[in-house]
Amino acid sequence: MKNVIIGAGVFGLATALSFREALEDVTIIECGFPNTASRSALGRLDPILKGAGSAGHLSDQEQSLSGPLKPENQKKLALESFLRHKSNYKKLVELSGIDYYLEDIPTIQVCFDEDEFSSIEDSQEEMQSLGFNVKTTQDYKEIESYQEGISSEIFGIALITGSLFLDANLFISCMRKSAETLGAKIINDFVEELFHKDKQLRLKSGEIIDYENLIICAGPWTNQLISSTGETVDMFPAKGEIIKLESSQISINNHLHGSCSVVKKRDGLIWIGATYEDEIFDSNITLEAESKLINDASLMLPILSNQKVVEHTACVRPATKDGMPRVGELIQNSGIFVATGGGGWGIMQSFLIGDLLKNLVIDEVPSLYPL
Repeated sequence: MKNVIIGAGVFGLATALSFREALEDVTIIECGFPNTASRSALGRLDPILKGAGSAGHLSDQEQSLSGPLKPENQKKLALESFLRHKSNYKKLVELSGIDYYLEDIPTIQVCFDEDEFSSIEDSQEEMQSLGFNVKTTQDYKEIESYQEGISSEIFGIALITGSLFLDANLFISCMRKSAETLGAKIINDFVEELFHKDKQLRLKSGEIIDYENLIICAGPWTNQLISSTGETVDMFPAKGEIIKLESSQISINNHLHGSCSVVKKRDGLIWIGATYEDEIFDSNITLEAESKLINDASLMLPILSNQKVVEHTACVRPATKDGMPRVGELIQNSGIFVATGGGGWGIMQSFLIGDLLKNLVIDEVPSLYPL
C-alpha cells in the first residue's frame, strides 16, 4: 500500500519506523513548518510526575490540589510510552549512528506544602513497584546534601531515580536517519491542498502525490491541513517557552521539579522549562515567560535568580483538554488518519503512537485514543 505521512516530527517519524519495520511502503512529507517543538524540547521522559501540558487547562488552584503526580487517565499511556523508549534506544543508535544520549538523571521533587508531600508518600509503593526508587525526607540537611543551596523554605522532597532525559535535537536526527536507513522516502515540500475524495495531495512544487493511506502528524497545524474535509480534531495549539542559563557558579547533578523543571544538560547550560499557555498559536519569546520561569526556578534554588539567560526558545505544541492524544481515522473509510495531541509529552509518547497507528492503519485494530 502507498502510505504517505505528513509531518517529520516525533509522531510522523515514529510512525514511519513502525511501518517500515512491518515492511510497509512509506513516504514522509516534511510539511514545511519549523520543527521547533520537538527539536527544542527539554527531552524529559517521566511516566510518574506531571509536566507542562499534563493538565495545563486547569486553574493554578486545581493543579495544586491535584498534586505533583500524573492524573489517573495518563498513567498507563505514560508508562507504556516510557518503556518503549528504553527498549528502542540501542537499536536506533546502532541503526542511525546517531547517539541522542538517553540518560538517567535523578529527580528531586520539591514539595512546598504537606499536601504535595503526602501525595508523594502515599504513592511511594506504587512508584517503586514500577521500577522507580523513591526516597522521601523533610530533613533539610539531608535535602541540601542532594542539592547545595536548595531553598530552606520547602516542606520536603522526594528523590526519584529512574526517569530519563534525552537530547531532543539529536533524537529527531536519529529517528529521521533511522527511517531513511530502513527505506522510508522523505520529501521536503509543503502540502498546499488535500483532495480527500481523489486521495491526492498537491505540493507547493506543483507535484501531485497519490496515496492509499494518508497519516497526518502535523502537530498544531493538523486542523489547518484537514480543513478541506470539513472535519476538525479535538485539539488546540498550546505555547511553551524554555530558557537556558549559564552554569559556571552552580553545581546541579539532579533534575529539580516543582512548578517547573530545572536540569543541567549536556551543553553545560541550565535548562528551565516550560511555560504552558492554552490556545496560543505564537512562537515568539516573551519577557513575561522568562520572568515566570526564573521566579519559579528560584523558589527551589535561589541562586538561579542571578544567572545570565543565554538562550530563550518558544514553540507551539498540539494539546488536548484531557491531556490525552488523539489517534484515529478522520472520516470512516477515507484512508485519512490523524495522530496529534501529545502536548508536552509528544517525545515520550512517540514510539507508542507510531505503533498504534501501524496497528490501526495496517492491522485495522481500533484506536485506544480515538479522535
